[in-house]
Amino acid sequence: MKSQNKFSLINLFTLSSKPEAIRYALIRSSFLNLLARFAGYLKHLSIAILLGFSYQTDAVFMSLSLLGIFLIFADVFDSIGVPNLVTARLKGEEEFKKLSTLLLTFTLILASFILVLSILLYPFLKYIPVGFSKEAKDYLGVSYFLLLPYLFFSFIFHHFGAVLRSLRRFTEYFLGELIFSASSSILIALNLYFFRDFRVIPISLSIGQGFATFFLLLRGREFLHFKFFVDENLKLILNHFFHLSALYGVFHLYILVDRAFGSLTGEKGISALTYGLLVASAPRNIVKLEHMAITALSEVKASIKKINLYIKYSLLISLPFMVGIFLLGKIAVSFFFGHGRFSITDVDLTSEATKYYALSLFFMFIWPILYRAFQVLNWLKPVFFIAIAGILANAFFNYLFVVVYKLGIKGICLGTFSAYFLICLLSYFLLYYRQKGESNGG
Repeated sequence: MKSQNKFSLINLFTLSSKPEAIRYALIRSSFLNLLARFAGYLKHLSIAILLGFSYQTDAVFMSLSLLGIFLIFADVFDSIGVPNLVTARLKGEEEFKKLSTLLLTFTLILASFILVLSILLYPFLKYIPVGFSKEAKDYLGVSYFLLLPYLFFSFIFHHFGAVLRSLRRFTEYFLGELIFSASSSILIALNLYFFRDFRVIPISLSIGQGFATFFLLLRGREFLHFKFFVDENLKLILNHFFHLSALYGVFHLYILVDRAFGSLTGEKGISALTYGLLVASAPRNIVKLEHMAITALSEVKASIKKINLYIKYSLLISLPFMVGIFLLGKIAVSFFFGHGRFSITDVDLTSEATKYYALSLFFMFIWPILYRAFQVLNWLKPVFFIAIAGILANAFFNYLFVVVYKLGIKGICLGTFSAYFLICLLSYFLLYYRQKGESNGG
């Protein structure tokens, strides 16, 4: 019996190309995800302690937001790829290889196109942070172009991640995420310690993403084939790709809008918003309730009763964190980041962002649940327009609170709260009245 337990324990942490049992995959992936999150925290801690906030860090975080526009397509393509690859795998090995070959070819075309587009659009994108000085825009340009390898590798990373997950090889994917997080964190910490130069941040992120992508490519090298053709699968994927772009882009574009208006709050504003959102959204990033909700919603065709249940869970989970972060946000920020070059001003600005971003935590939990309900119902057009309306509303409320009422960082966070409230309210009532209509029709 002891030898059998020992064998199981060894198997638990052994990397294999065979499909994984869910119980082992959950333990492995949770462990690896926890390590990746910890490495991510160390990365931000290194920046805070060794560099502090300045126009240089503002430029790095702003450039990540600008590139986030293009990374939306990597996230969407990844989300579409997994279910289609699973369906192909169930049909047979030949069908799976055919689809994975098509998706890899399309991924490389898309990644190359996005890379060229990101370069061509930069002369226009650099004006999005309207409050940046010429000096800050110079830092922005340097960071943006040093992050282009990170952008390109991300598409390849997501493709092979989708292939491996569709084969139930979850550990390899999460290990890839850990490699990126850990390698970039180590590179940032070491290089900032020796050079104290902001350019090491984008360079380290690009190198880290390169390491992680190379690892996944090696693990999935048997599917390294190229061939392009147009069939019904590709047409369906492209159709879903268009509608899901706005849904998956809401969070990225909210951040972009916030940081664009954050450039009007002066030096350190964007950096403070970045760290404030990091702390305030930590509970949601750890729990990720929507990943469990999607299965339950699929089983009951997104019934409003099940949606209400998950809204209740979201409130029970988020409310204590919302109250705690709002009341104790400054203590948390001081404890986690208030060291080294992270000044008192940095603490004050970040704690203000943390407190007011925390007000949106409940909506950060329920928005992914609501739009997944639309996905389950295959009812994408309404929520596509709701997502667009939310992005426009965020820009409007940011303008109102920051430019008109001069509320600064607090105003940006309240703008995000207002926009989240709007899209969640509209989404819920659409789902409610659709089900009510179907019940009356029945």
